[in-house]
Parts: sequence; C-alpha cells; structure tokens
Amino acid sequence: MNKAALVKHEIYNKLVGFTDQDLIDIVSFIDFMRYKKNLGAKKMVKLEGILKGHDVDFTDLKILKRQTWRHVEEELDNG
Repeated sequence: MNKAALVKHEIYNKLVGFTDQDLIDIVSFIDFMRYKKNLGAKKMVKLEGILKGHDVDFTDLKILKRQTWRHVEEELDNG
C-alpha cells in the first residue's frame, strides 16, 4: 500500500463517531481545501465585453440552482 492510501485509510478511521453535522463540516472543509489548491490554476474569464449592452436576468439561474440542490436538502432532512 502506498503512503497516500495509508493516510486516506487513517483519515477514514478517524471519522468514526462524528455526528452527521460534523461530517458535513468536514466535507465542506475538504471542498474548501480543493478550491484553495486549484485557485491559482484557474484562469479568470471576464465577460464584461461579451455581455456589454445586454440585460442579464439571473432569476432563472437562481431557480435552477434551488431545484438542483433540493435533493441534497431533502436527504439531509430525512437523514
């Protein structure tokens, strides 16, 4: 077994006994660490020239986001 596999196994063993909320917080922390690690690798794309002169309504996008994440909220509520 390589070192990374051993460390992952050790982390997995340490998760025993945490509450559901603790595990959710740990997942959020891992996501944050991945985001922080990849922050320098991503390039910023500026849309100000492309969208200049257009009205942008984010209402539909907000509705789509709510519908997309609803199943996660339902699973957490039923957990």
